[in-house]
Amino acid sequence: MRDIQRLYLVSAVGSLFGGASHSIMAPYLRLLGFSPMEYGFLGALLLFASLLFTIVAGWASDRAGAKLVLLISLILQGLSSLLLTLGSRELVLTSFLLAGVAGGLSSVAGIVLATRLRGGEEFERSLPFLGAASSIGMGVGLFAGWVPIVLSSIYGLSLLEGYRLQFLAVALLLPLLSLPLLAPVREERGPSQEVSNGSNGVPWGIMARLVLINAIISLGAGMSIHIIDYYFVLKFNVQSGELGTVLGIQSLIMGALMLLTPRFSTAVGGPLRAYLFIASPSVLLLAAMTLTSSYPISSLIYIVRTVLMNVANPLYQAFEMSLIPREYRGRGASLISLAWQLPAGVGRLAGGALMAYNVEAPLLVTAALYAFAFGLMIYFFPSYVLRVKNSRPL
Repeated sequence: MRDIQRLYLVSAVGSLFGGASHSIMAPYLRLLGFSPMEYGFLGALLLFASLLFTIVAGWASDRAGAKLVLLISLILQGLSSLLLTLGSRELVLTSFLLAGVAGGLSSVAGIVLATRLRGGEEFERSLPFLGAASSIGMGVGLFAGWVPIVLSSIYGLSLLEGYRLQFLAVALLLPLLSLPLLAPVREERGPSQEVSNGSNGVPWGIMARLVLINAIISLGAGMSIHIIDYYFVLKFNVQSGELGTVLGIQSLIMGALMLLTPRFSTAVGGPLRAYLFIASPSVLLLAAMTLTSSYPISSLIYIVRTVLMNVANPLYQAFEMSLIPREYRGRGASLISLAWQLPAGVGRLAGGALMAYNVEAPLLVTAALYAFAFGLMIYFFPSYVLRVKNSRPL
């Protein structure tokens, strides 16, 4: 098995158990007495911890290797799940901190490692495949939201006990399955022979544009999408089974469609054009969710919206990496990741507060922010979208 294929499997396994945790997180914390504001605060805490360790991940991946950084992140993710089983507010807080550290390390190390493995050199192919593995794993894991309900009906356990057993299973199985897969991977850390098209330094103009666009999208996502599970719980009083089914279906669809995005990118004229064609309709669908009081209709709209918004993300990552000279891609990936995580943390705080007063407000604000970000993509990179020959230099 090639190393890049092993990384795909690690991504799938990690996401599978991440999905199993995510599907029960909101109902579990609600049973423990956490309010929407507190749920938003925990999400913000996770994002800020992830922000800090994104910086660490970039430096550590260059010094110690991205593989080691990814191994550490998987161990911390398992430990985070273990702390959740104990249920006290202090340990839940610590769990979210550890999950943030693990997320910060893996967000950079996973992409960096993919670019250092044989078979991962073609970004427009390897990054969508890596994203597909993650999305499919997440989709399968999200269906585990039914497990506590089944345990409750068969063995008479309370839902709270079922949720704790599931977190314990994640804590044990995640490192047990993922670490042996990653251990044999051979990371190539030597200097690259690639010439970066005459670049004489970090392309700060391009980086500033990419950072701004990611920050706006991140702020919008944090305000509603990152706490959408609590939106469904609060508005429709759904349980983990229904929630896991909705999120699982969307992840499986995204994973399957990601495998087709490289071909679509070629057909329409490039990864940025492909991303905008696919993602733009999600703005109207997000606003449409606020107009229905039916959970099946709202969840169906959400599935379609989320698939459209996220299925081409790996292509957008490939576009970003193509603009940054190879010798600066590690630092570039770190800056872009920071631009994603910091505004998302602020967004979660703001979204939690808005949701406490008006359950629909965060979704409407997010739709407006996404539309603005798409407009900036066209304005900043017209030659990649409109095929304008004499566009302004970046």
